[in-house]
Amino acid sequence: MQKTITWSQGNIKLPDRVIHMSLPSGYTCPTALKCLAKANKNTGKITDGVSQEYRCYSAMQEARHKGLRNQRWDNLIALKKLDRHGMFLLLKRTLKNIHDKYIINHNQRPIVRAHVGGDFFNDDYFLAWLKLAKEFEPTQFYSYTKRTDLWINYMHKIPDNFELNASRGGKRDDLIDKFKLKCAEVVLSYEEAKNKNLQIDKDDSLAYTPGPSFAQLIHGCQKAGSKASKALSNLKKKHNWTGYNSGTKALQKAY
Repeated sequence: MQKTITWSQGNIKLPDRVIHMSLPSGYTCPTALKCLAKANKNTGKITDGVSQEYRCYSAMQEARHKGLRNQRWDNLIALKKLDRHGMFLLLKRTLKNIHDKYIINHNQRPIVRAHVGGDFFNDDYFLAWLKLAKEFEPTQFYSYTKRTDLWINYMHKIPDNFELNASRGGKRDDLIDKFKLKCAEVVLSYEEAKNKNLQIDKDDSLAYTPGPSFAQLIHGCQKAGSKASKALSNLKKKHNWTGYNSGTKALQKAY
């Protein structure tokens, strides 16, 4: 049976132009810390990390939607059976159809995101993605990642069309500051973003284009009684903020 990878186009958070694939959140994130959460493969029950400050938005998606959870696990299982070159070939073969159809239908190239859920789980997988981006030049690729260690180790191999964004809140945040990496930081209020001199990203455009570090407002379903949950409640009351969906309009108006 031929292995496959499922790619999707757009979602409630992403523009329709963005093609993306995902892996199980938490299980493929070895350097996650402040956002760590895992949805059980079979039941969807959430397990929170011991140092968690806010729940991973993507893990909560998996907890609620069994089909999505199964899709991401199928992606991981298919990839884990392969070496670096095999992973590259599988990603290339499965991306090409949806990528080329988008160009034909829209007369422009799509934007490709590595992971809404999950991260680069090892060196070979990261290098397979770098080769994939190079193969599809000049299509723009981007990703959020807490694997700043891989970023630094293979910086010389990252193609110009792959925009990486270090996700603050991981075990190797020290590398963000040491090497002045572009990063994304989750904030609990508009005031926090302003105090840190960070622009809030409304639609991932600050992530897939070169530029300075930026912020994202807290979003997703948070643990009851947590600081993150209270912040979400305040944002909803003050700004009608409900997350990166219809609430994005409220964000654009308020910020």
